[in-house]
Amino acid sequence: MYQTIAAIYGKGLHRDQSNAIFLLKNSLNSLDHAIHNLTNPVSKISEQARMHLRFNQRIAVENSFSLRTVYLRRLLADLKHELSQPDLRILNNLNLIRLKLETVRNEYLRSEMVFGYYIDLLHTRAISGVERILKGYDVLATETLRVFLSPLGYEIPTVIVYLEQIGDGAAIMRADVSLWDRYRNPCAVIKMPQSNICTPRSSIFHEAGHQIGSITGLNKEGAELLFNTVRSSGGSVALANYWKFCATEIIADQIATQLTNWIGALTMFNIYSGSSGSTIGIAGRMFFVIPRDPHLMGYLRILSNLESCKQAFGVGPWIDFEESFKILYPTYLASPNSLKIIEESQALLPSICRALSLTKLKSLGGKSLEEMFPMKKSSPNMIKKLLNLDLSNFSIDMVTRIRYPFQTLVAFGIMQMMGGKSTYWVTSEMGKWLNFLGEQEMK
Repeated sequence: MYQTIAAIYGKGLHRDQSNAIFLLKNSLNSLDHAIHNLTNPVSKISEQARMHLRFNQRIAVENSFSLRTVYLRRLLADLKHELSQPDLRILNNLNLIRLKLETVRNEYLRSEMVFGYYIDLLHTRAISGVERILKGYDVLATETLRVFLSPLGYEIPTVIVYLEQIGDGAAIMRADVSLWDRYRNPCAVIKMPQSNICTPRSSIFHEAGHQIGSITGLNKEGAELLFNTVRSSGGSVALANYWKFCATEIIADQIATQLTNWIGALTMFNIYSGSSGSTIGIAGRMFFVIPRDPHLMGYLRILSNLESCKQAFGVGPWIDFEESFKILYPTYLASPNSLKIIEESQALLPSICRALSLTKLKSLGGKSLEEMFPMKKSSPNMIKKLLNLDLSNFSIDMVTRIRYPFQTLVAFGIMQMMGGKSTYWVTSEMGKWLNFLGEQEMK
């Protein structure tokens, strides 16, 4: 126990000096207690939430927080040593001690932010009705990473998917980014929105695509590819720079397109359709170019997906989708600036989509995205083999659906759009499939 104020008074110090030393030591006590309680988040969540974490997920989080607490306790031990010196020496070294106290407190607060973030997301693994579904999304994301990273010899990052109850878009905090306390994120953390967690969407593959693009260097190489393709196809420098600036999102879109083809267009339409709720116009979300936002304009994202489907499969439902889409969102609703980008880009879309899919890239070991996962693997003809003749239900058992996760998700989308199944049926059956998928270790 540290000395009380009364005990310090007898040392010959001025009352104010004694109080100052007491306050310093009291702050140290508070920090000591706080850092002692900053254990790994897995130990703080409910047993039910821990049940829905795989061993590798627990280990990744626990090891990461062990490193954090070791560093904090080292700083704390140094500060304790300073405050264990004789009182006069403490006063002589006051500037240094204040600096060290501030350093320990700031480091603790940064780690506390990471701790709170992980506590919140891990708690969603215990929400009734979605815990096993989230495990199913873990598998989908991990399988996506395996497809594109394993052949290149990269280690597969641990993935944890959590539920977000606000908004309609997914997001990722990559495993290779620095968090608030400058330590690397231990997992690829993917947010899935509650509003559409059991509907067939390409979001999980898009977010995993961000991780792939970052690890392999595909984002950087893809940006140069986009710039050069636009320029060589007759586009202006300004347009080439726009496509290059949006490269990280375009690459993630293309990875999702390779795996799930026109489900990407359906996903993006559901996100961008309708009013933005702001003053940017009735079709603002579809046409607006947001300054410093790397997302390609929604209208062009959808057309790019549909163009890739046309190139891979020829005639199909994406043709009808595009015609209907253009009726719902005529370009006269776009601002003059957006309209200029659309008009110049549309003629270049075939070249852009062909380059994204077929170009052999150093970041992919000299292969193209199409070579790593041919779009025909999830083609309409392939999907029809999984369904009844009227596309109203599966003709295969659950074990086979688990064996072919990408194709199964596309099949749910086709049934919803072409098999006459209601959203309620699709979400119910897809929830069952994700439950089963989450309990399997993919081979």
